[in-house]
Amino acid sequence: MRADSPDRLGLAGLAAFSLPMVVVMAVEIAWRVYLPSFFATTLGLSLGVAGALLMAARLFDSLIDPAIAWASDRFPTRYGQRRPWLVASAPPIMLGAAGVFFVWPWTSLATLIASGLLLHLGYMMLVTPHGGWALEIARDPGERLRIMGAKTWFGVAGMIVVLLLPAALERGLGVGREGQVAALGAILLLLCPLSVFLIVRHVAEPVLPRTRAAELANPLRLFAGILRTPALRPILLLYLFTGLTESAGSAIFLFFIEDTLKLGGWGSTLLLLQAAAALVTLPLWSKIGMRIGRRPMLMLVFGWQIAIAPFALLVPAGMMAPAIAFLLLRSLFIGVDFTLLRAMVADVAGETAATGLRHGASCYSISNITLKLSMGAGAWLALSAIAAMSAGDAAPSVDDLERHAMTVRVVYAFVPVVTGALALFVLGAGSPRASNAHRGANPRLNVGQAIGGGTAVPTRSQ
Repeated sequence: MRADSPDRLGLAGLAAFSLPMVVVMAVEIAWRVYLPSFFATTLGLSLGVAGALLMAARLFDSLIDPAIAWASDRFPTRYGQRRPWLVASAPPIMLGAAGVFFVWPWTSLATLIASGLLLHLGYMMLVTPHGGWALEIARDPGERLRIMGAKTWFGVAGMIVVLLLPAALERGLGVGREGQVAALGAILLLLCPLSVFLIVRHVAEPVLPRTRAAELANPLRLFAGILRTPALRPILLLYLFTGLTESAGSAIFLFFIEDTLKLGGWGSTLLLLQAAAALVTLPLWSKIGMRIGRRPMLMLVFGWQIAIAPFALLVPAGMMAPAIAFLLLRSLFIGVDFTLLRAMVADVAGETAATGLRHGASCYSISNITLKLSMGAGAWLALSAIAAMSAGDAAPSVDDLERHAMTVRVVYAFVPVVTGALALFVLGAGSPRASNAHRGANPRLNVGQAIGGGTAVPTRSQ
């Protein structure tokens, strides 16, 4: 979006801008769903070590994310402020993916760690500047929600694209986990340079005022100031609970389908089914959210999560129809929470940018760190709980297998109930009067009012 362009990206520009979300989903699906099982079953690592690797990757993300965010905000170049970072992200992503997703004769725990860190370095060089760009490119709350909705939709569409090949290999050719993970790696190697090229070639960065650029010189002061923003605090809590739910469920999804429900060879296909359902429902929920308000929509999402998750304890093993019904109900609101939370962060950053302080990447980084840490913790806790309750013998007894299956069920059902209840508490702590005011008809009101989470951030009209 150029300075003299309309305030809305066209469909082609919106698609080019959102396409990196396919790369994001390729990395996220691998780390959330496939790599835990791949590390344990193919490479022979224990579930505890696999969970520790996932947590270490998220901790690494959290260490380098703020540095990348600050540098992206602080040092503009003649080629733009965000685009050079996206170009530089492609080589480490591709080299790291080659070491993580493929089994080589020299593959070891040390090479996995090194390749994983390289992959995540490039990943954060892509995600954080692109996230900051997304917070700045729109000039009004309605367009921000449209852009965040497009990013989420492309993320879900990317999930489908990423899962199609592993699912086809699983169902059509009987290819095991090693081949499926290698297919994910091949998709990542192909789509990463393509998506970077398209966004750099077809989307221009907005020209924003930098009258307060001196405030970016000290990164510690900058991040401390962002964290003191009252409107951001409840959003970060909601990110925390959402990340715990998502990562815990994703990390044990294949164990739930294949070990507990006894539907071996159907994991990728059922995961694809959930993504396809979300692709259809997400635009509908986004429109409803604009009508009823963000806080009521989020309360509906978390309330549904609490109501449906316990049915994981009741789905019979070996029966496909009840499993599909449960998964479709559980995935009814997939992506809605992330869309609304991203739009809320964009509102905070957008209102600040109007005052001349351009710190979109740093603002995005705060929410992203919260999400990454919660996702690492969720995966580690879920896998550790299952490992602690499962037998370690080479030939487990029938009772051991039954205990393992029940543990997976309990973890899969328990985490969403707890996190959903905590999220509802945060949402319920807000002012109903203020949240009712924040509707599509009056988008100028800020995020703090949207969820009742603190004092107002001044808008341009105030």
